[in-house]
Amino acid sequence: MSSKYGKGDSSAAEHRSLKVFSPDDSRSNPNLTQKDTTVLLHEISLLLDTGVEKDTISLCLKLFDNGINPEALANTIRELKETSISQGKTNMA
Repeated sequence: MSSKYGKGDSSAAEHRSLKVFSPDDSRSNPNLTQKDTTVLLHEISLLLDTGVEKDTISLCLKLFDNGINPEALANTIRELKETSISQGKTNMA
């Protein structure tokens, strides 16, 4: 049986085994761990080519579990990236 990922692509097996979770799984399924969620989000990150690493996703999930507002965190990260980029351009001049 051929895969859309082609022969010899090690990611094909990973994608076939990807679990599908509903938004309520974390409440209704006690077997869904933070690791499962991190793996799922990392797979989505790879598919969307966001460049977000698994460690970063895990850290964000821990912050969300501790009450951090996701939108506020996203805005803060965006501002830090913009500042970093602008400082990098200033240092190059």
